[in-house]
Amino acid sequence: MEKSRASSSPAGATGRFGSPPVVLGGFLLLLALVFTGSYALGAAVGPIGPTPDPSSTTGPAPATENPHHGGHS
Repeated sequence: MEKSRASSSPAGATGRFGSPPVVLGGFLLLLALVFTGSYALGAAVGPIGPTPDPSSTTGPAPATENPHHGGHS
């Protein structure tokens, strides 16, 4: 006669990770912690690129012609 194996999880257990709202809440908490940490690190380090040249941003934009558009001769 074969014996049935007893379940390794207690009766009423919902699974390995819990219910979907708990998993979603944990994910959102982890996401918020990652974004908060990256924002704090970025604020502490500051900008990593050079500042823009003020003379290049105050003048009129240079006129450029696109060879793919415009008057066809």
